[in-house]
Amino acid sequence: MTDPVTVGEIIKQYERHGWTLRRALLSDDARVALSATLGEIEFVSSDLDALWFSRKSKPESESWELRRLTSSPFALVAVVEADASDEELESALEQVADDMLARS
Repeated sequence: MTDPVTVGEIIKQYERHGWTLRRALLSDDARVALSATLGEIEFVSSDLDALWFSRKSKPESESWELRRLTSSPFALVAVVEADASDEELESALEQVADDMLARS
């Protein structure tokens, strides 16, 4: 599901619940189809078409949710400590993306 209208609706739904779109994991075809809808966020080339959203979950942590855009709607969450290093954050996000790819 890389329909720009549907993806725009998903983004609005997340924003209503306090989430911020942070980055997109997209195939080349999906990136072309969605670049105008997604605006100025970080794009990562991937076999997985999914969006990363984040929001504060507690004062000392932040939740990152990876929302799959293809197949059945599905999401996985990583909770990262606020003082986590960039390497720790990227490792946690990579693990979640790998888990989702394995379930696709």
